[in-house]
Amino acid sequence: MKFSVADRKTLPDGTTRVMLDVPKEELIYIGNILESFEGLCNYTTPNKNEPFLQVDVTNDYLIDFNKLIKALLDWNYEEV
Repeated sequence: MKFSVADRKTLPDGTTRVMLDVPKEELIYIGNILESFEGLCNYTTPNKNEPFLQVDVTNDYLIDFNKLIKALLDWNYEEV
């Protein structure tokens, strides 16, 4: 998919916040995929005019989230 990890930081409560730089045309796909993994993370678009998706992940799901993001970065759905 066409997105990148723009920033990653740990919040005071231990949650990892990942900022994804996502083109508008990819946002619906990433949102639907994250939504299908209910409970894995919380996500929002903090500023509707900027191409960023803010994703918060607890430590319990961070390994699985990282695997998912890696798989999505490697996946070219247009070739399927």
